[in-house]
Amino acid sequence: MARKVIRKLRKSDEKPEKIKPKFSVRVRRFYRNNRIYCILMGISFASIVLIILALLAHFIHQNTSNPYGNRLEDIKNYPVQDNINETKTKTEENELVENVSIEVKGKIIWFVIKVKADASLEDMQNVGTSTLQYFSPENLGYYDMHYLIQRDGKKGYFGDKSASGTTITWAKYNLDEDDLDE
Repeated sequence: MARKVIRKLRKSDEKPEKIKPKFSVRVRRFYRNNRIYCILMGISFASIVLIILALLAHFIHQNTSNPYGNRLEDIKNYPVQDNINETKTKTEENELVENVSIEVKGKIIWFVIKVKADASLEDMQNVGTSTLQYFSPENLGYYDMHYLIQRDGKKGYFGDKSASGTTITWAKYNLDEDDLDE
């Protein structure tokens, strides 16, 4: 038994301490042993970086660009602010109209007209149609117009006039629903 203990002591004395090689030596040794793996990982990493950069560029460009694209390049040739002010004042002079709101968004002019509760369907259509006379034929051919005519306690009445059209197209409206409370 004593011999075994002495042999173990000699063997432990004979073993040299393991010295860790430098990091650069370990990396070179790893690359030499796993060359294909390292090349594939480099390609994968570069691809991921390129994808992330492309996505960032795409989303940043969307936030900084015009939401209408280049469709509004010639809108300066069709000014409507004076027409809008005139339309608003003349429409509010009508005894059936309580309030008028007009907003331009791109190539669309939005009209929100509030009329008295006793206004008939035909009266509402006449109020909407009368707004067209304050715009020039060039502006009528350039802008789309959307109408929402509201009455107290009744459903809203919708109408649209496209730039290529000449009249307002009114939404289907059921007069029987007029008597129902919402």
